[in-house]
Amino acid sequence: MANKILIAYFSHWGHSKEFAEAIQKLTGGDLFEIKTSQFYPEEHDPCSIQAHKEQLADYRPALTNQVSNMDQYDTVLIGHPIWWYREPMVIRSFWDAYDFSGKTVIPFATSGDIGIENTEKDTKKFLPTALVKQGLRLETHAVPSSIDQIKQWLKEDGVIK
Repeated sequence: MANKILIAYFSHWGHSKEFAEAIQKLTGGDLFEIKTSQFYPEEHDPCSIQAHKEQLADYRPALTNQVSNMDQYDTVLIGHPIWWYREPMVIRSFWDAYDFSGKTVIPFATSGDIGIENTEKDTKKFLPTALVKQGLRLETHAVPSSIDQIKQWLKEDGVIK
């Protein structure tokens, strides 16, 4: 049986969606947009304030869609913007919604200047029964010029040959 790949992502301004679509083109995996009914302002500062309040409260926004048959996936790449040095809380809602036991989980993110290290640590902490591999963070607008870097990262993580 071939390794079945899911590329799940939350994207507020479209950059993480662009990253997810680039991964999908390279892997042939299934795309899934993580959605919530939680409203996030379009302007950066109000969105940032709201994201910080959610982190401080350990708030889990409700998901409005679900992956049908998560059991079919062996590898799950999970992408998002970096908000307050880590993943948006809706990602934790996504982690809570499924059993990742025995799956390979690989984070990816977009950010202006913050790395993915905290998301990698959080992924390992919240998904202790998954094999969490090295993630990749790209600059917010860098996806189009980073295809070779994405391809190399996917090869290093064993997702593609």
